[in-house]
Amino acid sequence: MKKVLFIDRDGTILTEPEDEQVDSLEKFRFTPGVITGLARIAHETDYELVMVTNQDGLGTPAFPEESFWPAHNKMLQILGDEGVEFAEIFIDRTFPEEKAPTRKPGTAMLTKYLSQGIDPENSYVIGDRLTDIELAVNIGCKSIYFSNKPAPDADFYTRDWNEICNYL
Repeated sequence: MKKVLFIDRDGTILTEPEDEQVDSLEKFRFTPGVITGLARIAHETDYELVMVTNQDGLGTPAFPEESFWPAHNKMLQILGDEGVEFAEIFIDRTFPEEKAPTRKPGTAMLTKYLSQGIDPENSYVIGDRLTDIELAVNIGCKSIYFSNKPAPDADFYTRDWNEICNYL
């Protein structure tokens, strides 16, 4: 069974802007240390990397596809140039009030992937919101809360990618 890092995007890989949407290249910024940290994980560990992100209303007039993909693709290209490749990228487009089972912390968007088997004792969700920690609980794996403050079910917390690498 494979060891997996389920990694949130906005607020964990990319700095989340005040309006909570990276919908332009002007709002595109990596969190400090993430490029080096993910490159280190990719080169020094055997974790499979999987991105799991909620993108509220992606594809609607308020958040059109054409404003999302340029920044997303730039992120993937920069990380890819450093040897960081995601085996899968899961994007939920629903709004919180829809309470869709595919939306984190629900696991429905991961059903097929999880059915292939993971090593839950050695897999983690890394994210900056409590819903990411809840996703880890729902999957049955561990969690790293990307925050300076502890969270009730998190196995580890930090906002420092170097510390995450050392922990793993």
